[in-house]
This record gives sequence, C-alpha cells and structure tokens, in this order.
Amino acid sequence: CLKITMITIFATIRTSLMPDTLKAQTSKTKKTIIMKIIFITGAGMGIGRATAQYFYARGWTLGLADLDSEALARFCDGKDTNRISIYSLDVSDAKAVEKCIDEFCLNHDGQLDVLLNNAGILKVGSFEDLSIEDHQRTFAVNVNGTVNCLHAAFTYLKRTPNSTAINVSSASSNYGVPELSTYSASKFAIKALTEALELEWKEHGITVCDVVPPFVNTNMLSSQDVTSKALNKMGAQLVAGDVVRTIAKQIESPKLHRPVGFQYAILHYLSDVTPSFMQRWLMRYLSH
Repeated sequence: CLKITMITIFATIRTSLMPDTLKAQTSKTKKTIIMKIIFITGAGMGIGRATAQYFYARGWTLGLADLDSEALARFCDGKDTNRISIYSLDVSDAKAVEKCIDEFCLNHDGQLDVLLNNAGILKVGSFEDLSIEDHQRTFAVNVNGTVNCLHAAFTYLKRTPNSTAINVSSASSNYGVPELSTYSASKFAIKALTEALELEWKEHGITVCDVVPPFVNTNMLSSQDVTSKALNKMGAQLVAGDVVRTIAKQIESPKLHRPVGFQYAILHYLSDVTPSFMQRWLMRYLSH
C-alpha cells in the first residue's frame, strides 16, 4: 500500500509541476487564460506587485489595493492607467473593502474574473514576546481581510463565467510553526476557508483555490526584527516570481491546494500520508 501511495504522490507532483504544454495533453479540464479583470490585495510590493506586473504585461485590467498608496502610484509609472485602478485599502475594514470592490467591478460591467487575496502580515517571535495587538492584527488582516474580500466580491464573481478566487496560503498551514504561531494559525484558517468555499461556491460557477508557498524571499521576511529557527534551517529559496507562476497555473488549471516549488511540493504531498507524530518530530527538529 505504501508503494502504491508513493507512486501516486510522485505522479501527482509530476503532473502539477510539468510544463503547461504537456499538461494540456493530460488534462481535459484545463482552462485557457482568457480572463481579463483581476483584483489584487497587498499589491504594493512582493508577491502582489509581481502578480500585478505579470498580468499587466498580458493585457489584463487591474484593480490594485494596498495600505501603501505611494507604492501603488509608483507601479503605475509609465503604464496605461486606463487599465489600472488603485485603492488605498485596509482589508480588515469590511465597509472599505466593499466600497472598493463595488467601485472597481461596477466600472467594469459588474464583472470580476479573478480575485487574488494576497494581503497578509507576519510578525515573527515567541508567542509571549509579541504584543496582543500583534496577534490580533495578524488575524484581522490575514483572516478577516480575506473573508471581507471574498464576501464583497461574491456577487461579481457569480456574474462572471469561469471566475476564480485565489487565496495565498502558506506551508505553515500544514503544521503549526513555533515563533510563527499566530501567522500559522491564520493560514490554517485560510486553508479551511478555501476548502469550504471550493465546495460551497461550485454551484455558483466560482472556482476557489489557494497557492501554498513555503518561505519566500520578500520584504515580509527581510523586514522582521527577529528570525525564526525554522527559517534559519530551511532558508527562503523562493522569490515572488515563483509564486506568481503558480497563481497563473491556478487560473489556467486550478487545483484546490497548489504548492509552490518542487522541494516543498514533495513535502506537501507527503504530509497527507505522514502520521502526525512524524510531522511533529520534523517541526520540533526545524524549530530547535
């Protein structure tokens, strides 16, 4: 049974990571990227900005939201601003989220092909050393912010054929990571929300999925005052572009959970068949 399981796992990994030209020959459900309207949160830097650049270069119309309005304005420099709408937005503010998404979608015939819930924050440190405000803010942005955007976008996603909602999750949703406890818990919530809505919204013609990266070398990590032991051992080998390519794959040929990077893909699929005590042992090793 174990041999069969391992064969299945590696076949799955091979299919998820093979070039798109080969996947076209093996998947009957693959969708061609013909969508044109995307709303991206956390678009001021890192993964969000790289995603915006990727889809702008391919002719998409962009709605970009971030707390840093100056970063969004810099993104627009030298670009066709008829295809870009920018919003200074705190995603934890439900009314502000609804206002922005309403405005953007109503300016585009009430259509929304893709919602990318990328906005998120991270505060590294021992649980007791972080302030209660740090813990609560992590949930407010990472969880409530995602819920707010999904709720506000639902009507427009439903109106748009073959629409997709993509949440940015994390490898820390596999097993709780010490010194990232609240962040890890928030990504567990995103994983559960993705799984529930993937089933619930299917009847409305909306695909819900996520991308699952391990540590990514972006400002979110480099700006931390302290680092975690797990990060020191694993390193941050991926860059924003690696995540962007995975996001594009989720639009073209969606899977419920799509890991980012080959090495993590192996661990991700193995985690489905690995006993919890072994996962705990591995996390203990990484965090000491």
